[in-house]
Amino acid sequence: MCTNVLFTVGLLIISAVFPARTQALGGAVFNTCAQLGTSIGLTVTSVISESITATSDEVDKASPKALMAGYRAAFWALFACMALVLVTGALGLRRVGKIGVKQD
Repeated sequence: MCTNVLFTVGLLIISAVFPARTQALGGAVFNTCAQLGTSIGLTVTSVISESITATSDEVDKASPKALMAGYRAAFWALFACMALVLVTGALGLRRVGKIGVKQD
């Protein structure tokens, strides 16, 4: 649910920032970047999971133990990426202030 909410809010903000004649272009670029990011993210996590599963000590690579090792590695990689996003967002947005407040 969080991803869908963030995508919708991000698309609304992008559309509101651009002038009326280029709102469709801004929305299209935002959607393209989101789709590209999703496909790259899925590819990276799939490669991590498959490589860890392939190098596991289990004889049967399709066993739940071998697969769980790959899933855990993919989870920790995603956790590290999310921590990086948290730090980057916190540092990047620390001086934003209040948005939409009328200044005289």
